[in-house]
Amino acid sequence: MDTSVTRKHLTEALASASRRGATAKQAGARRSATRDHHEHVAHALVRTSSAFKRLTTQRMKEEFAITGIQAEILMLLATAPAMLGNDLAAVVGVNASTVSHALDGMEKSGLLTRMRCTEDRRVVRIALTERAKRMARRTIDITRHILDAITRGISQSDLKALQRGLKQMADNCQTHAHSPKQRRDARIKRTP
Repeated sequence: MDTSVTRKHLTEALASASRRGATAKQAGARRSATRDHHEHVAHALVRTSSAFKRLTTQRMKEEFAITGIQAEILMLLATAPAMLGNDLAAVVGVNASTVSHALDGMEKSGLLTRMRCTEDRRVVRIALTERAKRMARRTIDITRHILDAITRGISQSDLKALQRGLKQMADNCQTHAHSPKQRRDARIKRTP
């Protein structure tokens, strides 16, 4: 047996195995980097969203003497007036009884009216009063002022890219929320 041929094959086999090992390590490193990047993005989204929510509700509380939840409800009803109590609870991230309590206070303060739907008595329609609509218009100014402050130093092109990215993420959330197969697939991926 020719030892030079055997050594050559052995050398090639070792080099090939080394390349495969390096490729597997690189792929693992890429997966880890992607996972780390996603965690950083998720953390940044949560922090920014929380800070923005805290700033806007605090300003509204100071200006209008309403609670934080009432401020959120006012902003939501100003932009989406057809929302129902359960929808508000889901968006605000509290239970329905908390929203109901906040709506009671807003109704007593003359900020909204509630009417039962004639077609379905279980449905209660919520409408802002004229006073609340004026407050809602003011919230747009408050929001713009805060956005100007927190986006200072970010270029217009970066802001447009951020807006496109956030819109796509919101669309993906909607798609994912309505797809049982995707939720099941996500659970399977998390299982070790």
